[in-house]
Amino acid sequence: MIKSFIITDIEFDTKFKTPQEVKDLEDKALNAHGVWQMEGDTAEHCEAGIFDKVQDYMGVYLTSLTYEKNKPHALTSYM
Repeated sequence: MIKSFIITDIEFDTKFKTPQEVKDLEDKALNAHGVWQMEGDTAEHCEAGIFDKVQDYMGVYLTSLTYEKNKPHALTSYM
């Protein structure tokens, strides 16, 4: 099963990071916003794994991850 998630906000641990490292991580977090796909046996397994997948991409411990389940985009969907 493949599930899609829309990443809307990423917060990470800035402890022991220089101002330049924090700026680079903020840019990386902005680039990570959008649709991510996760493969797993069940929907719950996919949902549990998305945090680890984004954390691996960021390369730093995440303090918070906000996402929505995949849905039609408000500007491109028809009513």
